[in-house]
Amino acid sequence: MLLEEKMFFFKTHAEKIKIKNEDSNEVYAPVNGKVVLLEDVEDVVFSQKILGDGAAVEPENGEVYSPVKGIVSVVFPTGHVVGITTAEGANIILHVGIDTVELKGKGFDVKVKQGDKVEAGQLLMKVDLPFVKKYHPATIMVILEKTDEFKSKCVGSKQIRAGERLLTLERIT
Repeated sequence: MLLEEKMFFFKTHAEKIKIKNEDSNEVYAPVNGKVVLLEDVEDVVFSQKILGDGAAVEPENGEVYSPVKGIVSVVFPTGHVVGITTAEGANIILHVGIDTVELKGKGFDVKVKQGDKVEAGQLLMKVDLPFVKKYHPATIMVILEKTDEFKSKCVGSKQIRAGERLLTLERIT
C-alpha cells in the first residue's frame, strides 16, 4: 500500500466507523474496550444511576465515536462530556473519565459542537488516554439520561469494539 493510500485509509477510518445493520433503538459502543456494568463504576453519580441508566467502557484507545445518530445537545467546555439527542427523543450522555472535569479540557480534542448533526460511528473526540490516565480513571460512561419515556438494557460485561451494540433502548410510554 502506498503512503498516500495509508494516509487516506487512516483519515477515513478515524473520522467514522461503519456500523452494521444500524437501528435507532440501539446505542453503540463509542470505543474499543471492556464493558463495565454501570453499578460497578467507582463513582456514586454513575453507580447509583443518578444521571440515568447505561453502561461504561474501559477504553483501549482515545478515539471516541458517536453511539447514536442525532443532534449534539451539549458539549461541556472542558470537553469531557458530550450529549446527543436522538430523533426518537432519547438523550444520550457520554462522560469521559471520572473527575476529569479537573483537567480543565487538557487531553480532550472535541470534533463537534452543540447543534451539530452526527451519525452513529462519527468521530466525536480524541482523548489523550495516557495523559488522562495519569491523573484519573478514563472509563467512558454511556448514559441514557433519566426519563419516563425510555429504558435501556446493557449487553453485559464483555470485550466490545467501537460500533457494536452496547445498549438497547425501549420506549416505555
